[in-house]
Amino acid sequence: MEMCALPRRRLRLFVVATLVGVYGIFGQSAPGGLRQSSIPEPERLCSKVMLRFRCLRQPPVYHFGETIRARLSLSTNGQLGYTALPDVRRGFFHEIIVAEPREDAIDPSTLDPRIRIGGSGGWSEDLDREIDVNEWIQFQRPGRYVLHVVLKHIVPLPVTEKSGKPWLDCELKSNAEPVEVLPRDTQWEAAELARIGTLLESEYTRFRGASALRYLNTPEAAAALARWYVGLSGEPVNSELAKGIFESRCAGIVQSELEKVLRSDTPFSSNVIGVLTSLEVRRQFINRPPPSDPKAAQTWSREHSEVFDSVKRKYSAVAAAAGHPVR
Repeated sequence: MEMCALPRRRLRLFVVATLVGVYGIFGQSAPGGLRQSSIPEPERLCSKVMLRFRCLRQPPVYHFGETIRARLSLSTNGQLGYTALPDVRRGFFHEIIVAEPREDAIDPSTLDPRIRIGGSGGWSEDLDREIDVNEWIQFQRPGRYVLHVVLKHIVPLPVTEKSGKPWLDCELKSNAEPVEVLPRDTQWEAAELARIGTLLESEYTRFRGASALRYLNTPEAAAALARWYVGLSGEPVNSELAKGIFESRCAGIVQSELEKVLRSDTPFSSNVIGVLTSLEVRRQFINRPPPSDPKAAQTWSREHSEVFDSVKRKYSAVAAAAGHPVR
């Protein structure tokens, strides 16, 4: 099976791959009537909140493409405020920040060497949450990395005529956690793919298996993504597999496998045609990003829509010609 090309953009910076959580609330006002001098020093307010980050496996050594589980712990020590912790799945609030991995590390959802992350939190809560590091960072090379987490913590300030902004933005930085990613091991990858297949066969472990298949990101995993995406239509598993398809470094393999399905007698949902259309249009426009000029961008958008409609009609015609049963 063919190998998969790495994304064109690469970072070769130094030292730290960074995860960032964003805040979705713009602070809340404390009771008014207090004097300006009653506002505490920002350093003291921010220093009371502690953030810890630790991989569940110690020492943190992982195979290339293995799921990396970690725990984020937040101690507020009674400090009133709002902190956004990343959920296990990406939330509605997104932020793009610069990552500085020792080797290549990219945001898997955009194949972009900046890390996009989102999440939700709560007021004055001590939080302890497990996350998949792979949800936020996709390592492109084996090697040694140092990770830390940066979160925003919002502290409400007393409101006065002179206080201006009624909240204080604290940047919480966790401890550094070293991670080693081993070189590719085809024997481990084959065993992992078999384990994932077992997980996907049971409804109780299906979502965990879909995530692990998404993170594995090998040519064989790409072919398996296509097969399982066609075979499993239930949510949230189907959406997780779709994420894996669009994040895959081997999108060409996925596209080829799905095109075979159109000509087969295997039932599939109409979503398959939509995914195929999106993959093909993305392939055609991969070297044609939207222009910054408004008029040119409008022309680009119109052409993009026309190509999308044309490709979708083509795939629909192929399925119809094969007498394909669409469920």
